[in-house]
Amino acid sequence: MSKSVSARKKQLTGVKIEDILNEELRREMGVEAEPGGRKLKLQQKFSSVDDWEDIMHSVYELPIEIEGYTKKVSDMHLLREMIDVLASQEFEKVKRSESRKKQLSQFVSTMNMYYNLVVTKKSGERIGYGALIYFPDLNQKYPERSSGIVLAERKVTKDGKADTRFERARFDDFLVDVKPYIEVLGNLYRKTRKP
Repeated sequence: MSKSVSARKKQLTGVKIEDILNEELRREMGVEAEPGGRKLKLQQKFSSVDDWEDIMHSVYELPIEIEGYTKKVSDMHLLREMIDVLASQEFEKVKRSESRKKQLSQFVSTMNMYYNLVVTKKSGERIGYGALIYFPDLNQKYPERSSGIVLAERKVTKDGKADTRFERARFDDFLVDVKPYIEVLGNLYRKTRKP
């Protein structure tokens, strides 16, 4: 094990996947970490952008528990909410970002993807959605037909207060169960970019 991998594993000790997702969404939204909270501790632990990006790209090294992911992706409330929010276009600004850690050339066993969506309403309310799609065991022949889990987060901020909610789901076939939703969200997002 190289020094960089050893150091990274040491940094990841005690960090949960929810912490990583929450911190990434907080950064995307530009929300300040709460004093004394776990978010602030993570911010101090991974102070530099390079450090944080290294952790983000090493999330597959975390021990991700997949028990408790019993809901199907099609039953996710946050997914339907994201589609409704984008379709309504009742917001002033929208921002999307994604990070696909496609490890097929280097790591053939796992893969993960991150998606973030942040909308700002006229009232000043900001709603952020973050999702981690994790493939714990890739189908070697057809990676897109792999099963996996989705951990989603919604963060709503207004008047200096934040409310956070997580939702978990599983899928049997990414191509059938997840990709159509990604395409719907992508199409809706592109419609917001038109002048």
